[in-house]
Amino acid sequence: MRIFVCSLIGIPLLLFDAVLLYTLPSRLAGRFSALQAGVLAGGAVVYLIFHFLVRKPERLYVWGHELTHLLVAKLFLRQVHGFHITSRTGGKVVIDRTNVAIDLAPYAVPLYSLAAIVPAMLFRGQYVHAREIYLAAGGFLLTMHLVFSLEGFLQGQPDLRRSGRLFSGGVVALSLLLLLPVLLAPASRAGFHGIADFYGDWLGSGLSSARRLVGIVYAGLF
Repeated sequence: MRIFVCSLIGIPLLLFDAVLLYTLPSRLAGRFSALQAGVLAGGAVVYLIFHFLVRKPERLYVWGHELTHLLVAKLFLRQVHGFHITSRTGGKVVIDRTNVAIDLAPYAVPLYSLAAIVPAMLFRGQYVHAREIYLAAGGFLLTMHLVFSLEGFLQGQPDLRRSGRLFSGGVVALSLLLLLPVLLAPASRAGFHGIADFYGDWLGSGLSSARRLVGIVYAGLF
């Protein structure tokens, strides 16, 4: 029953994610140059080559995945009974009980990408190409997160099945979309200045588009 209810919530959530994704590029375009966009894409391509043609950085990803489980479990004051990372079985965090946030956090929060913001802000004004280096690294790290997360969805990991993959996908996609402007801010011309206005404009446009879509669907059905 829980999976059925969550799936019903997940369907409109995924549609809203699609609307936000559709409206995002036009709002980001003015914040980056064509060169910076190319550097970001280059970092993503390098990771894909590394992942599929060289070697998957599986141990690196597993450390971030399980550490995110651990940190969010601690935020919810859960008792952690074990934290294991092995080359054969991967990773595992043993806690007294879980919830949706703990289950989905490693997919919804790109821990390495967020950590990269700190050195990016420290060196932003000190080196000429600091922003481009950050974009290349950011493209690499975020693509790693997305590829491994997608593999987790395709394999049907237990964390994702507990609330159903429709709901899990909707929540994870929404979280990643909302974090993307934050992840890109250190490399943008304005930095974090004006990011609140950016979110207000973007989410307002998304909600307006979603309402229009609902109106069209309602008119078509009735």
